[in-house]
Amino acid sequence: MFKVSVFVLTAAVASSVSGADLERGKVLLETHCRMCHESVAFQRNARVAKTYGEVRAQVTRWQANTSLHWSDEDIENVTSYVARTYYKIPCPKDC
Repeated sequence: MFKVSVFVLTAAVASSVSGADLERGKVLLETHCRMCHESVAFQRNARVAKTYGEVRAQVTRWQANTSLHWSDEDIENVTSYVARTYYKIPCPKDC
């Protein structure tokens, strides 16, 4: 019984560390950001963010400006979704 419990706990921790939840990032973006950011905003030539870190900084900035109080995990989820889907920027880790 103990071995099974340790395995389940280890698997749960490993899955949460393995990368961002892109589906959750998509839902958060569509729920909270679409009113100002249509997909065309991510396709303009004069982008503010050009690296993954810059995308993360913008997500962090705007979630704070709009008082969303997202967790670091949710910021990472949205960042990973936007970086991968719209900017085609590689993530620094498995996301």
